[in-house]
Amino acid sequence: MKLSEIDFFPYVFRRTKSACATLFTFMIPISIIIHVIQLLGWLEPISSVLEPVMQIVGLPAQMALVWLTAMVVNIYGGFLALFAIYPNMPPLTSAQLTVFCVMTLIAHTFPIELMVSKKTGIRISVMFLFRFGFAVIAGILLNQLYSLTNTLQDPVSFMLAAPEHAVGWGEWALNELKNYAVITCVIFSLVSLLRILELTGAITVVNKCMASALGWLRIGPEVLTLTVLGLTFGIAYGGGLMIEETKRSQLPPRDIFYSMTLMGLFHSIIEDTILMLSMGGHWTGVLIFRPVFAFIITYLIVVFTQNIPDKTITRICMR
Repeated sequence: MKLSEIDFFPYVFRRTKSACATLFTFMIPISIIIHVIQLLGWLEPISSVLEPVMQIVGLPAQMALVWLTAMVVNIYGGFLALFAIYPNMPPLTSAQLTVFCVMTLIAHTFPIELMVSKKTGIRISVMFLFRFGFAVIAGILLNQLYSLTNTLQDPVSFMLAAPEHAVGWGEWALNELKNYAVITCVIFSLVSLLRILELTGAITVVNKCMASALGWLRIGPEVLTLTVLGLTFGIAYGGGLMIEETKRSQLPPRDIFYSMTLMGLFHSIIEDTILMLSMGGHWTGVLIFRPVFAFIITYLIVVFTQNIPDKTITRICMR
């Protein structure tokens, strides 16, 4: 038996503990803030900021706060906000939840991921507008697709949710602990699956398939491997490696822009995909629509900018 196999559960427990410690450091304060917002009756005024966006993608206005939380904190924080306010909002259909999942997969954890993009050379304003804008476009298209075909219109139910009445801090804290326990189980399952994929070599197969698929996007060979790693493990990982690589060698700005464009729309394809499916997102949106949308948009950007001089792209999109 290999050492990596013997060390499986200690490894998974260490990774789970580390991930939970990091996540809960952000999520607990956000949970408290959201509870205070509900007690003070500020939910509707805050939601109204993005209410027009929610309307055009077919989501209730209250989902604005949920998406804002996902963009400011992370995906887990967004779902924690959803569980907290769900009993006090119109029930979501499976189609609406999937629309939200796809939009969140594109636009989330901005403070960290936009900073990583900046370190690679992309302007924060460009990447923010890009990811936010295309998240909305994806939501509009997917909502229209489900509406026109009248599919996934059944309501969804969550095993995690706050009581439907105002509660004191004690009952709220108990409910939050239950939510954190389930989130911990989800993280443990994801870490276990990722470790199994690593030990069996499945990650290598996925990377090879992704590398083959990226050839027609005309992303340069200098950043191809880094792009594949970012798509597989996330922007923080792929972008971080790209930052290190730019310190050692001069990567073409155009290739960096194309690579970060694709990663902005489609990254962490294993962990985030499994998470969204486990939370109720439908496979037609999470597994099919998201990658197809990301590759088409990136391809169109490559086609429309291929004749633009490198200096122009650098001046407009790069810092």
